[in-house]
Amino acid sequence: MFRKLQLLTLLILIQGGLLSPVIGQKSLVKAQRQFELKAFDLAIENAKKALEKEPDCVDCYFVVAESFRMMNENVDAAIWYRKMEQFKNLPNDFAFNYGLLLKRMGQYDKAAKYFNAYAEINPPIGTYFAESCSFAKEKLASSSDFELNLYSASSKFTDYAPTLFKDKLVFASFRDDFKRSLDKKNKSLIQNKGSQLFIGGLGLTGDVNSVNFLLHEDEETFDSGPVHYASDAPICAITRNNFKNGEKHVFSKDLELTLFTANVEPDGSFNNKKPYPFNEAGYASGFGALNETGNIMYFASNRPGGLGGFDLYVTYYKNGEWTYPENLGSPINTEGNEITPFYIDGSIYYSSDFLMGLGGFDVFKSVVNNGAWTFPENMGNGVNSPEDDYYLIKQPQKESYYLTSNRLGGRGAHDIYLVHKAPIKDEVVTVDFEDVAPAPVSLEEDIVQNENPKVQSVKLEEDIIDADMDEEAIAKTYVDVPNEKSSELIDFNKLLPPKAVDLNKSNARTVSLVGAKRVAFGEVIKNHSNVYFIQLAALFKSAGNIEDFIPLKRYGSLYKVKHTNATKVKLGYFMDESQAKEVLRKVKSLGYSDAFITYETLNTSRMELVTVSEKTKHSYSNAGFTTEETTGVNYKIRLASYEDPIWFDVDKVNDLGIIEQWSKGEWTIFVLSGYGSQEEAEKVKNSAYKRGFTDAEVVLDRNGILEKLR
Repeated sequence: MFRKLQLLTLLILIQGGLLSPVIGQKSLVKAQRQFELKAFDLAIENAKKALEKEPDCVDCYFVVAESFRMMNENVDAAIWYRKMEQFKNLPNDFAFNYGLLLKRMGQYDKAAKYFNAYAEINPPIGTYFAESCSFAKEKLASSSDFELNLYSASSKFTDYAPTLFKDKLVFASFRDDFKRSLDKKNKSLIQNKGSQLFIGGLGLTGDVNSVNFLLHEDEETFDSGPVHYASDAPICAITRNNFKNGEKHVFSKDLELTLFTANVEPDGSFNNKKPYPFNEAGYASGFGALNETGNIMYFASNRPGGLGGFDLYVTYYKNGEWTYPENLGSPINTEGNEITPFYIDGSIYYSSDFLMGLGGFDVFKSVVNNGAWTFPENMGNGVNSPEDDYYLIKQPQKESYYLTSNRLGGRGAHDIYLVHKAPIKDEVVTVDFEDVAPAPVSLEEDIVQNENPKVQSVKLEEDIIDADMDEEAIAKTYVDVPNEKSSELIDFNKLLPPKAVDLNKSNARTVSLVGAKRVAFGEVIKNHSNVYFIQLAALFKSAGNIEDFIPLKRYGSLYKVKHTNATKVKLGYFMDESQAKEVLRKVKSLGYSDAFITYETLNTSRMELVTVSEKTKHSYSNAGFTTEETTGVNYKIRLASYEDPIWFDVDKVNDLGIIEQWSKGEWTIFVLSGYGSQEEAEKVKNSAYKRGFTDAEVVLDRNGILEKLR
């Protein structure tokens, strides 16, 4: 009888639709628990199940979004955060966490918007992080003192925690391209999903052929890293971790990091592993780093008594035992997380997600001055990126470093990079692509820099500009930010655009066509926009054949971008990260396996457009214009030159031909093309004259070199 009543009740609940919320809540509770246990893939699965029963479950959306964020799947996380904006009662941390995600994606203006919204809940933190977005934009636009190259032995998985052992590099990795020779008894170990320790060559010697397992199969525990060696003593510090491939390495409430010390063997392996006596039960202690003699150890812990999540501590080896750890205090530690310390020559390098930085974790440096640590200095653009940068180590007596980063452009989820000081002089190599063997490919990721900017034009977020706004209103959405601090706001309505330079007159402001390079076809590029490129090759003293990359113009235009000591061949550009990733997948499928994504600030003074994308050419061919590549002799119309391309009125001439943008130093030259003969070009020039371009003239484009008609 009771069984029948149960079935009847269940039937009523189902028919009344009352059971779905119950099932949905059960799936949500399960998802939240899995999130706490860092089983993010399972949390996503169960949260989505809950959404099937309760489509308006805000907490379900939040679990999915946060799980993707913890897995470093930025695009997916952003999609789910955007979905949440339809709801009114959002979690208190929604705006802050979304801001953190957007900042890591380099979308600083949008991130600041959400941080300012969070300031209504937590004014000090919201305001501080909104200001950090301005700091990040300034750093990203500044010149870099460093050059960065991918460690040659990097894999498509997470490689992390580089450390020096004699003339070798020891690191941890989730790679599966190395197989152990295990007997049947231990064969199941090869399926372990944890990371293993490897040892390989330094610098250019560190290719995959130099890499071997550090530990024997019966010594490897699949949970060790980082390892740090004292350079002058046979001792090392080891962290036992619970990391997963591709996911974040630090969670404020982590419980599963444990610190050990061990004796070091001549080959870098270790034995006699002992737990650090002051590991705190119920809290994490890890990322240990020893000084040269091995009697001082710095580490990170989220134990009680700190200033934030993870703080840095120091402990001393005295009288045969380690002392109770001391918190390094402010200004080293903050309300956020400080991790991966490295000490050398009176300086400490470490990463923080709270101090003013470019994105997630940034690397900082502090030195001892009169017995106290100086305020931490951000290592700047080149070392740091919008993503997470940590595990930095410095080579003795060299301005050379290794670090781990999950920035765009690597081979795997996390990659190891070699970083060194850039040459002082800006020696640009002129590259001739003709009749030269292909150059070696550098897996370096850079940010295109602006040389000595006078005024930085910052375009506000596109969604701020309404489609119905007039030109005056739109003009107010652009703000000039001078390098020098000024308390006066600039009113664009009171400014007159600078007069276009008349190239026919010989005066101090005349801009010669000699040395001008084409940078855009069918569009106007304004400096300081952040975009995605796919880097195909880096050319140093040798050159490469651009023809090798012509098949890729189906996916974008080909550019040459000059850097400190090389010229990079790049495909692009793309405004959206997901689009860049999709194109990268297609590029690699065609055999360009070393291609990678870079996130850059456009600088037309360093760019040259080599080949126009097929899609762009096709659109102008349909409009009746000639779109042949720049070969031989083509007649074009030089319209005018500006110091700032913002003053060029595209609408006046966009029906007369294809707008091309050429660059020479600080000057931008606008050209019209798409004509089959000189007569046709002369006719259009007269039309341009009537529309206000009184200095317009027909010029020759001879194999990419603009010349006046004789």
